[in-house]
Amino acid sequence: MSKESRVLNQFLTTSFELGHHVFTVLDLVEVVGVLILARVALGILRRALRRAERFSTLDEGKRFIVHRMVSSVVWTLATLFVLSVLGLNLTAIWAGSAALLVGVGIGLQGFFNDVISGFVLLFEGGVAVGNILEVDGQLVKVERIDLRSTRVVSVKGELLVLPNAKMAGDAVINLSQGGPSSRIDVAVGVAYGSDVQRVKDLLLEAISEQPEIRKSPEPAVFFQDFGDSSLDFSVMGWLDHSWDRMAIKSRVREAIDAKFRAHGVAIPFPQRDLHLMDHRTAGE
Repeated sequence: MSKESRVLNQFLTTSFELGHHVFTVLDLVEVVGVLILARVALGILRRALRRAERFSTLDEGKRFIVHRMVSSVVWTLATLFVLSVLGLNLTAIWAGSAALLVGVGIGLQGFFNDVISGFVLLFEGGVAVGNILEVDGQLVKVERIDLRSTRVVSVKGELLVLPNAKMAGDAVINLSQGGPSSRIDVAVGVAYGSDVQRVKDLLLEAISEQPEIRKSPEPAVFFQDFGDSSLDFSVMGWLDHSWDRMAIKSRVREAIDAKFRAHGVAIPFPQRDLHLMDHRTAGE
């Protein structure tokens, strides 16, 4: 054996202590090699997945979770192999982890519920990235679905992070799935004595003038009820893009107000009669 080989062998077998464990330089070299190989393998797998995605029908959310699962598996295997190379007792680690998880799991029930709900959302397909939802009466667009939470953007431009358990368990209206269009309704009341047919015609004109309103199905007007101080109507129309529904409903109301003013149709406001009694004569 040459002098260089003996020096290299002596260097690789040099040991040092860390706590109660003894490691050699060769162990550290093997650990670094395993981490490098894991990194390279993960890069190869990701490129293979991207090529496969060209021929698949998976949406963005499902592709994300597949990439996340592949990364988790690769790094988990690499970590276990590193621990084995370092001579750590994996049996003791698993036993300690099981005891720890029993205690921690009780306090992390909500977390695991969100994680499981994340898998349900991603693979069931009820909610997907890009969908427009109505959550608690608020219109939002799904930007990203993670394992624990769903990131959505409201019509105000606010980023909201919602737990997956809420998205999977609560009543969420998905305006992007189902029919090709969604409906908007605008309610209005007119004064008693108004010409009902003229009111219906004006309401139809107001909503039909909006370019976003579909011609088929046609807009419709309903005489809803006899209110306390008004005749109550509702006009509805169908949209292709639900995200703009608030702005479109606002423009419909503006058109209704202008047409009612032009044709003398009054929108009443609640009135109350107030009777004042003189306390000096109340007992007479």
